[in-house]
Amino acid sequence: MKIAFVVNNYPPKRGGVEMHVFSLAKRLLADGHTVTVVTLAEACTDVMEDGIRVIRLRGTRQLGGVLGFPLPGATRAIGKLISEIEPDIVSVHTRFFPLTFIGGRVARRSGIPVIHTEHGSDFVRGVSPLVALCSKLVDLTVGRYTIRKADVVLAISSASQKFIRELAGKESHIFHNAINTEVFRPSGEPVAARCNLVYLGRVVPGKGWEHVVEVAERLLPDFPELTVDFIGEGHELEPLKTRIGGSSLAGRATVHGSLSTDAIVGLLQGSLLMNPTTLSEGFQTTLLEAVAAGSSIVSTPVAAARYLESVGANIHLVAAGDIPAWTAATADVLRSEAVFPDGALLAQFDWGRRASEFVALAERVSSSNE
Repeated sequence: MKIAFVVNNYPPKRGGVEMHVFSLAKRLLADGHTVTVVTLAEACTDVMEDGIRVIRLRGTRQLGGVLGFPLPGATRAIGKLISEIEPDIVSVHTRFFPLTFIGGRVARRSGIPVIHTEHGSDFVRGVSPLVALCSKLVDLTVGRYTIRKADVVLAISSASQKFIRELAGKESHIFHNAINTEVFRPSGEPVAARCNLVYLGRVVPGKGWEHVVEVAERLLPDFPELTVDFIGEGHELEPLKTRIGGSSLAGRATVHGSLSTDAIVGLLQGSLLMNPTTLSEGFQTTLLEAVAAGSSIVSTPVAAARYLESVGANIHLVAAGDIPAWTAATADVLRSEAVFPDGALLAQFDWGRRASEFVALAERVSSSNE
């Protein structure tokens, strides 16, 4: 098939949606399909990146490092590109992005079916009241319209599916996020359980990094060998460093910022990943990566965590903000033997399986549109 992704953001920018599109596109290409990505950037380019044609249109500076807007003329430019590419399917992602709306509109005008993938599970949280209000108004207007007009809607979690139904009154297919399990699976013998906590994610309000610090401080008297690794970037990175520097974790906790995949895998193996997020998460691939690497997990009951629990992964769910419960659950896991996932479990969230599901849906909607 010929598949066109029209998305606001794409690597080298990193984020959940970006990595979802990038990973799916790479797998579709490997399976013999033709893939084109149309996205926004600071400058216009049209290049081949690992076999994928990536067309970048110039956009505005991004608000909050996430939301950018195309310059005037983008709809016409995308229309010309779609006419040139003649894709079988146009894939758009997340209801509130400008290119999601434009990509869907252009595709419909050209008679090309649209697959909309929704990554959100609620209205935006963790922002100022004004931003929350504005984003909710966008959801209730443009977002609702975009979802309703799509030929097929994919939800990356059960929570996303529920949100889609409540927002737009439309049914969707569950299409869980995935990873390349071979990248994260230990290459040698699995690492035995060790006394190490890992925080992996953006260092921003709502992600819960401060809870990891507090739980670790409480655990130190009973676990004197405890160490903590914080992986990720964000505008609360300096407050995190300051907090650690003035605590009993000084010298035991390391704030890494961004790391390579190999480095992340090395830190996850045999460790305990803590995921105390309170944000409206879609489907966190960090949890999948941790399971594949042989890490235990303690998490709030977000969609990905509930899914992993249902399929038998080594994960423990604790209510957000209940520090005593988090401390107790973390202590129990640290005292337990390591539990390593088997191949059958990992296959359930590998991109190979997910790409096959995407193509089956795309072929069905494409043929029904002829």
